[in-house]
Amino acid sequence: MKKLLFIPMLLLTLAVSGAAQHPSLLLTHEGVAEMRAARGTIPAFDAAMARTLAGADAALASEIVVPEPRDGGGGYSHERHKLNYYEMVDCGIAWQVTGDERYARRVIDMLKAYARIYPSLGFHPVKLSNTPGRLFWQTLNESVWLVHTSMAYDCVYDMLTPAEREDIETNLFRPMADFLMNGLEGNRGNNKVFNKMHNHATWATAAVGMIGMTMNDSTLVRKALYGSDETGKHGGFIQQMDELFSSDGYFTEGAYYLRYAIWPFMIFAQSIDRNMPELKIFEYRDGILFKAVSTLLQLAYDGRFMRFNDALVKGYDAQELVYAVNIAYNADRSNKMLLDVAARYQDWVLPTDAGFAVARDIERGEAQPLAFRSALYRDGRDGDCGGVAVIRSTDPALNSALTLKATSHGLSHGHYDKLTIAYYDNGNEVLCDYGAARWINIEAKYKGHYTPENRTFAMQSIAHNTLVVDEGSHFGGIYDESMKHHSEILYTDFSREGVQIVSAGEDNAYPGVKMRRTVAYVETPFLQYPLILDLLQATSDKNHNYDYPIWYNGQMVSLNFPYERALTTMTTLGKDNGYQHLWLTAEGSNSDSGTTCFTWITGDRFYSLNTATTPQSRMVMVETGASDPNYNLRVEKGYIIRERDLKNHTFFSSLETHGTYDLQVEQSDNLTSSCTGVKVLVDTPEYTVAVAEYEGGHKVTLCVANLSADKAAHHSVQTPDGVVEWDGPRDVKME
Repeated sequence: MKKLLFIPMLLLTLAVSGAAQHPSLLLTHEGVAEMRAARGTIPAFDAAMARTLAGADAALASEIVVPEPRDGGGGYSHERHKLNYYEMVDCGIAWQVTGDERYARRVIDMLKAYARIYPSLGFHPVKLSNTPGRLFWQTLNESVWLVHTSMAYDCVYDMLTPAEREDIETNLFRPMADFLMNGLEGNRGNNKVFNKMHNHATWATAAVGMIGMTMNDSTLVRKALYGSDETGKHGGFIQQMDELFSSDGYFTEGAYYLRYAIWPFMIFAQSIDRNMPELKIFEYRDGILFKAVSTLLQLAYDGRFMRFNDALVKGYDAQELVYAVNIAYNADRSNKMLLDVAARYQDWVLPTDAGFAVARDIERGEAQPLAFRSALYRDGRDGDCGGVAVIRSTDPALNSALTLKATSHGLSHGHYDKLTIAYYDNGNEVLCDYGAARWINIEAKYKGHYTPENRTFAMQSIAHNTLVVDEGSHFGGIYDESMKHHSEILYTDFSREGVQIVSAGEDNAYPGVKMRRTVAYVETPFLQYPLILDLLQATSDKNHNYDYPIWYNGQMVSLNFPYERALTTMTTLGKDNGYQHLWLTAEGSNSDSGTTCFTWITGDRFYSLNTATTPQSRMVMVETGASDPNYNLRVEKGYIIRERDLKNHTFFSSLETHGTYDLQVEQSDNLTSSCTGVKVLVDTPEYTVAVAEYEGGHKVTLCVANLSADKAAHHSVQTPDGVVEWDGPRDVKME
């Protein structure tokens, strides 16, 4: 692994090389010259420039408005300050490309207006953050403002007089940089945030570093790179690259927050590469930022990021990804799959050197199809904190993906969801992760902040497709306790044709309870689509109540047991830990069969979950929305199998995809499950063997050696159906 050497004595003399030349962040003189020469020849880049010039012209046609800060996310002042930095970037680029001084003057006049008000601003009046901003309700937005404004300032720097620079830097940029690093009298909490390993700190260090480069202030740049004490040991951008990513490029907060954090990571890295090329920032940790972009693209389905932890529905078309993909490609033009992402999922490129390179090479026909693969993405700096496994269909035409999350907590945006699964198929999220309870930038919804229900429901274990014990959340829903632990990946095998398996364990989520989950994605010759087998084991020395929730996207079709539907009055399923937010809509039991079948429809396909149950098992149907006076929760539907007063229990299920429903011709086909039964044949401390049976006499058997990790070991187990033999810790047999 390549590592850069950061020696404290050398830091004292570190200078920003080449910073006297402007622009040097988003744009370069060479890039601008190439962009000017190529205008009218590359349609995608021409469109980007047209959009930028339209934004710049709209700014010129309007007055400069710098309102007094007063609103939370989505409110007028919040959105106006955001629009101002977008306008400044547009105008800065427009000045560079066209040479029309009106654009540069607009940026300068806007910055002078901010310089007049910023020194007098105290903390923002909206009190929703422990680290309030001055222009915005939280310091994070202040960092985003400064990142963008640094790019605009870089573009117009040479147009300012020395007196104008002195005014803007003394009254705006230096106070803002100091605020991001330290805070104000009465709340100096920003220093802790600036040096934290967290996406907020990535934005803050990028902001301080980029404005430092633009102002040729090497002290600010050192603090941004190596933390407030400039040692590189207690914060800073370089340590964030070390601590927040595993060597696979997995970001500890999950895909959704890497989507957000990759923006400052890539913009600042590009700025470092241009101003301090001796650091070889894109080579750091064997190209960790390139790996991060690649992993982020892999942790998506149909261009939308898989919703681990706090997450909303966003994807490749988010502006953050446009920046990341464009910059990554410009820094390493050997990865032609990035061109495919830009061409197929993103309808615009950056009006910069990087965007120009992407548009030009797409026009030249250099794009190569983005290839998805089954993989384990390890968590933790050293890759030893569990991970996320993604199983993909080997036939791209099947278009399905299965995930098993067995990571660390994921910092403040993490959820209590050890060993949760999700399933995507046919362009839909079939087994869902709730994600976050938030209505971003809709001020009427808790000022655009995460709503209280994010903690009381979305983060709780019952909101996920995982095991819940005694109606409590993993680690008691206590953040500090969860942060001490991580799950373990016990086994993965994605190499076998037709069978892919992953297994993980969690021993700390509930005192005295061990959890093991093995999922297998199986392509059979006798089923219409691939099959998923799910084996979820709970073992304990004491009796417990076990819930196995499945959150499904679609409409219930049938249940194979009698149930009572709540027709006039609904009650909540419980009182806390997320249960208070669940309406009990139906419940029943299955005394006639050892297999309980639930079928629903998502899109134009049917899905059947067949689970081994007993007459004592209880099945309940639930919907979110209870104990939610402000309608903050989305209405989602769940199916829960409940086992009571047991020491050990193994949930075994077959998830079968089948059939079609064509509304246009009003026809359905193969709408019932072909599974005739599922059962656990053997369940001992040493072995678990479970079988799913299907029409035509077919069987799929999942074999687990619970105590062995030896891939060469041979196992032979006597079951009620005969002897089952296999090699290695896990296996699937078909007949």
